Amino acid sequence: MNEKEKETVKQVKEYLTELRKINLERLSLTFEIEDIPSPQSIKYSNEAPGGFSKPKGEQITSNMLRRELLTKRLELFNKELDKFMPLIYLLNTRHRNIIRTYVCSRGYSEMIRTLDESYCISVSTYKREFPKACLELAKYIDLNNKPSLEKLEKELYKDIKREKE
Repeated sequence: MNEKEKETVKQVKEYLTELRKINLERLSLTFEIEDIPSPQSIKYSNEAPGGFSKPKGEQITSNMLRRELLTKRLELFNKELDKFMPLIYLLNTRHRNIIRTYVCSRGYSEMIRTLDESYCISVSTYKREFPKACLELAKYIDLNNKPSLEKLEKELYKDIKREKE
């Protein structure tokens, strides 16, 4: 592999790592949204059991606003991942499985275990095929416009700011 190819693999890996961060944050948001009680929940009461608590109406409003904000973030992250995921279908099956598992795993050991158990791809095969998959994927992605969790957060902030105006 020449220097140009090594640099391309490095850039694609950075691109995929950022998508992994976005995916992990998306999963975290999903659980967080599920934990917010619905307005009908018995968690809300008019009594303050043993301490200070907001009135029931304030609690419900606060949680509804929180759910709305988290849902906006989730939509933004889903949009970013939805732009990328169809591109992996341009790759051969093995490369597609490696790239999808790379993006959707929480870490290296989980990824290796998933590749082995679900796709019969060993560590040595992964190490051999991952650079090839990156080079193939590089043809279809814009390496000058990498996804970024930070960029998405800034975009969300700008949207919220616009809505308030």
